Amino acid sequence: MKEAINIINTLFNKYYTTEEFGNDDKFKMILKKKFDKVLFNSVISSLMEIKDIDTTQNVIITGFWLNYYNEKNEVPMRKLLLQSFHNSHEDIVSLFQSQWNNDIENISVLLKALERIPEYLQPEDFKYPYIRKIIYAIGAQPQPESLLALEKLASETNDNKIKELALHQRNKVKK
Repeated sequence: MKEAINIINTLFNKYYTTEEFGNDDKFKMILKKKFDKVLFNSVISSLMEIKDIDTTQNVIITGFWLNYYNEKNEVPMRKLLLQSFHNSHEDIVSLFQSQWNNDIENISVLLKALERIPEYLQPEDFKYPYIRKIIYAIGAQPQPESLLALEKLASETNDNKIKELALHQRNKVKK
């Protein structure tokens, strides 16, 4: 696993600091040659042990660029979302909205993410867009559980912006 992590980090370092790859398509092609989905799944599962901000970001970008995200990544990403050692929370939440939206267990994880907003997302201009993404991801999960979670969130929060976002999403999902 360590070798795979070194490969991905070396490739991204070259990508960011040189023009060796020429363009994004060439870089993606090289990445795809070095990483298949099986190796990607293994690396995703190891991110919690590695706890490195750059590695996490590089692996997450790889998943998006190569369209490698799959059901085997859902549980490790639930755990990763609740950690604060990285800065990829918004990307992970987007995956729960668009791809992993068929499991009610995601709702409780997303609600915990609302309680554990990382420090880098605490400033107001970052906080509420992130909260909105989480609330949209909750709304994308199976019904009626997602609707009930949004209603409960709106009724229990003291934050008017969160209440407004939760009610707006609940109404949107109901339609």
